[in-house]
Amino acid sequence: MEQDHTLLSTKLLSRRWNIAPRTLERWRAEGRGPQFVRIGRHVRYRQTDIQAFEAKHIEAAGPAPTLTLVECAA
Repeated sequence: MEQDHTLLSTKLLSRRWNIAPRTLERWRAEGRGPQFVRIGRHVRYRQTDIQAFEAKHIEAAGPAPTLTLVECAA
């Protein structure tokens, strides 16, 4: 399996997730969020780490509602 070595900036990842870049900055400071790579003063996120973070945070919906068939007398 070939790995995706694409790097996303904080700005691009914030657009992908529709969150403020400041949120990602805060998560980094708190040790939350996806793993990141610091190249000099630039922060980048590897595609593989983003996908792993997304997979880890998938929430399953609750149980499907049960449907009951009700017959009406006509």
